[in-house]
Amino acid sequence: MDLIVLSNRYKLIEKIGTGGMAHVYKALDMTLDRTVAIKILKEEFLEDEEFVQKFHNEAQAVAKLSNPNIVGVFDVALDDKYHYIVMEYIEGVTLSDYIETKGALSGGEAMNIASQICKALIHAHKNNVIHRDIKPHNILLAKDGVAKVADFGIAKAITNKTMTLSGRTIGSVHYFSPEQARGGFVDVRTDLYSLGCVIYEMVTGKLPYEGETPVVVAVKHIQEKVKQPKEINSEVSDEINSLVLKAMSKSADERFQSASEMLKSIDSVVDGKEFPKEFDLTLDFVKAKDRVKKQGNLTKDFTPVKVTKEIREEYDFTLAKSKQKRYTFSKVLAIFSAILLILLLSFYGIKELITTIIPPVKTYEVKDYTNLMYDDVKPMLENDFNIVVEKKEEFNNDIVEGVITKQSIAPGIVFKELAVNKIVFTVSMGPELIEIKDYTSFEYRIAESDLTKLGLVPVKEEVMSETVPEGGIIRTDPEAGMKVDPGSDITIYVSLGPNLDKVIVPDFYGMTKEQYVATINEYNLKVGDISPSNLNSDTAKVVRQYPAAGDEVYEQTEIHVEFQEENMMGDRLMVKYQVTPVNLNELNEPIKVYVEFKPTDTLVFEILYNQEHLKTDFPLELTIPVPVDGKSSVKVIYNNVYTETFDLMYDDYKADTSLTVTTPVDTTQGGN
Repeated sequence: MDLIVLSNRYKLIEKIGTGGMAHVYKALDMTLDRTVAIKILKEEFLEDEEFVQKFHNEAQAVAKLSNPNIVGVFDVALDDKYHYIVMEYIEGVTLSDYIETKGALSGGEAMNIASQICKALIHAHKNNVIHRDIKPHNILLAKDGVAKVADFGIAKAITNKTMTLSGRTIGSVHYFSPEQARGGFVDVRTDLYSLGCVIYEMVTGKLPYEGETPVVVAVKHIQEKVKQPKEINSEVSDEINSLVLKAMSKSADERFQSASEMLKSIDSVVDGKEFPKEFDLTLDFVKAKDRVKKQGNLTKDFTPVKVTKEIREEYDFTLAKSKQKRYTFSKVLAIFSAILLILLLSFYGIKELITTIIPPVKTYEVKDYTNLMYDDVKPMLENDFNIVVEKKEEFNNDIVEGVITKQSIAPGIVFKELAVNKIVFTVSMGPELIEIKDYTSFEYRIAESDLTKLGLVPVKEEVMSETVPEGGIIRTDPEAGMKVDPGSDITIYVSLGPNLDKVIVPDFYGMTKEQYVATINEYNLKVGDISPSNLNSDTAKVVRQYPAAGDEVYEQTEIHVEFQEENMMGDRLMVKYQVTPVNLNELNEPIKVYVEFKPTDTLVFEILYNQEHLKTDFPLELTIPVPVDGKSSVKVIYNNVYTETFDLMYDDYKADTSLTVTTPVDTTQGGN
């Protein structure tokens, strides 16, 4: 028999498995010369276009997942009438065959496998993919001790179309969550319930629920309390027993809320213990392999199958004929009606007798307790009618502390004396107080914004201070650490600096360092940053300064200057440059301004300016050296993000040194 080749690329070698919806083959990818696994959708599902589309969509979605514990999906394609998925080929066995052959696993080996499944779920859930069909059949165990989860995402299509509760099913009902069995909302906690069922089977060798029909099993998932694993296998530890029971809680809210949370619990169970490094794949799995071979050969698999009523019913109850539906419904209705009739006759036949022997039960009608004080209502209900009263507190800006705002039982509901009666009250804690932070190291505008977001009202008060620099916050009233009600006024005392006079900044251009220091002292100013910082020259002279000459500043203001050797100054033209960010209103304060230039006489970048400013400080006045008969390439960076670059040509400014370059560069003024 000739081997079958799909899409002129994938040569099928042998069948290695089958499931409810597809056959799985070992194949050779002739393009990449690698062994792959190919899952081909069964013939009986091809008529359903909606199912086929979901099959493709979900497989394409999971192809984006990349995790060591997830079977990789390489391709999703259609060849003639065959819909197939190309997957990573794993040399090993399924967890279901492993459990069937080996029996109950040790706690360490079970936790090893569960840990790896959790890691796969963490990755999938972060990418918004829910498996919906976690079961041992979908877990592959490789020889190197790695567990891999298969059929991610594809399970959604299966669930929608093939996981029904009638006739024969593909077996997933044994791992259904209660919400799946009810047809309810499914989220990541559904996968965690199914994983709990898998761990249960690993440590006990048995399914958590069994029954004659899938319906019976599904109902047990919804209603019946599961038998504890350690009651079946006494070697199961208390920690693993508790972990399984939590994962299999009927209520999703009582389970682990994420795969990450469940992984932490697994890690705590095995803390200080080592996982088995490899799986015991030396066991005899011949029976499993023989079972696969008996299912058919390649020729038979690719022979068209007539989709009969029996085949369709095997995989999906909803695909059966309407006549069958009506028959089943009528049968169930008849049984239900008979039971109801018996109950009604029994009830009314003995009701009169019971009431003559047992006195009537006392009742209590629940009232509307909202807007009443909790401390008044609680003893009344507990002492007068033995009602269990619980308290749930929450902040409320509109209602004073201790007042009931909500109740779990609506007014008019009747409590009976012999029942367990419980009511939960939501009680106001009053407005949530806001703690004032320490703003002494903040700019006023930042503190103002922060307090406003907290729902407080900042009030600015400017005062003189000999210790706090101008613009700095001295203190707040109320003080840092105090708690206040929302909407409270917070006075922020902002420093005007010491009580100093204002002076006009002198022009330091051309001064030596000695002259610069002497002039600083004369004008009662302060020595600022000197560039270069290691200046040790008596001949170097000031070529740039900030603040600029002519600016009005307070005494003790720092004046930053840059020196150059005199012989270098004669070869450069100093061009005035006025700096203003194009997107000034979009920048966050303080704004860091960094300016560097590369003159053609050295071809080395030199830092011209590097300071932080408020928006009100702009425009800044700088001067940029331009080599004679050359140019300077200038780069301006704001807040280490926004960049402006331009070139200043000597020829554009040599005739008129009064021209000023502005940002953005104004070419009409000579900028280029």
